[in-house]
Amino acid sequence: MNSYSSRRNFIKKGSFLLAGTAVSRQLFLQKEKFHIPLQLYSVRDEMKKDPLGTLKQLASIGYKEVEPAAYLEQSVYQNRKIYGYSSKELRKILDDLGLTQPSSHVVFRLTDWQVTKKDVSDEWKGVMEDANILGQKYLISPWFAYDKTKLDECRKGFDVYNKVGEICSKAGLRFGFHNHHDEFEQKFNNEYLYDIMLKELNLKYVCQQLDICNMAEANVDPMRWLKMFPKHFELLHVKDLDKTKNESTLLGDGRLRMKEILDFAKKNTAVKYWVIEQESYGDKTPMESVKIDLERLKQNYNFV
Repeated sequence: MNSYSSRRNFIKKGSFLLAGTAVSRQLFLQKEKFHIPLQLYSVRDEMKKDPLGTLKQLASIGYKEVEPAAYLEQSVYQNRKIYGYSSKELRKILDDLGLTQPSSHVVFRLTDWQVTKKDVSDEWKGVMEDANILGQKYLISPWFAYDKTKLDECRKGFDVYNKVGEICSKAGLRFGFHNHHDEFEQKFNNEYLYDIMLKELNLKYVCQQLDICNMAEANVDPMRWLKMFPKHFELLHVKDLDKTKNESTLLGDGRLRMKEILDFAKKNTAVKYWVIEQESYGDKTPMESVKIDLERLKQNYNFV
């Protein structure tokens, strides 16, 4: 997402008919070649006003997967409520709409690591439990809470992330990190912070969700990292950067060499989830924008 401050299996049925429907849906989803979730920050105001109606609209325009921006510090995720729903309530809504939630954004905060216990906080344990109820594969932290200007502090954070990743793995989840622009602006001994991060995080336990638009704000080329660390990226935020302003725009209207990036990533990286996100909309509404983005990703970039 653009900045931390601005902003993250089916239920068993009792009847044979409903069970058959669930199986049919599972078979249908297995035929999908590409996983294309929508990051719900793209429709943040709509989700705040009418989450159920918004999810219905997204399903109607063709989305099959969503990624909540569920920050512990914000009203999206409070008292174990996600957009106002418990994980069980949200799971039923998603199931009924034919939607799945493979990942979510939840900031791993400094307070979520209990140093003396060498364990995660009770709140984070609740996050993991909810993720499993929702059928998630990934828990993505969209912010690195450690002091990025001090390498020693960063390395403390890397060590914690590795431990958190191992804990998540034991809970059946994959822990990951979502970048912003500052990881590509901060250097130590002429080495990008993000390079150091990827080298020191244990890929067995911590993967990456690359936001190509965020990194482009730092005037770096996403292709460099896709080529250097192809196995680290399991999710990618498909988001274009406006040609004149540092804000997102409709897919294909911006300055990123989108076809080159996506073609390479499809063939050469571990990316399996192509998460659409748009934060600024020009003269379009958010819903119009994410509909166009989905259509363009499928038609113009061969995600069919």
